[in-house]
Amino acid sequence: MKTSFFIAALCLVSLSIFIGWVKFQKNNGDVSIAVVDTDDTYSYNASFDEDYTGRVQGYINHSIKPNNLFRSTHDYFDVTTTLKDGTGFYVKESPGDLKIEINKKKNSTASYFRIKKMCDGISNVLKGK
Repeated sequence: MKTSFFIAALCLVSLSIFIGWVKFQKNNGDVSIAVVDTDDTYSYNASFDEDYTGRVQGYINHSIKPNNLFRSTHDYFDVTTTLKDGTGFYVKESPGDLKIEINKKKNSTASYFRIKKMCDGISNVLKGK
C-alpha cells in the first residue's frame, strides 16, 4: 500500500515538473515564419522568442503611423482593425506569436503592399537585420 502511494506521488510530481518545464520553456531564439499569399488573402504567421515581442510591436506601431496598436509587451490582441488610410486587416498577437491577415478583395493594392512591406520588415526584425 505504501509503495503504490509513493510511486503514484513520484509520478504526479514528475508529471508536474515536466508540464511546468514545457509550459515555461523559452523559444531559445528560434524563429518560425510562414507566409501564404493567395489571390484573395495575404497571411503572415510568426513564432519567436518572447524577448523580441517589444521590438516587433514597436516596428508594427512605426509602420502603421499615425495609428497605434500596442501599448505593452504583455498585450494580447485578437482584432480586425482599420487604419486611417482605410486599410483593414486582422491581427492576433501574444508574446512570442503573431498572425496578420489582409483580405486583398476588400483592400486596395496600396494597402496590400503596405501590409506586405510591414510583414517583410517584421521578418527582418526577427532575423536581427
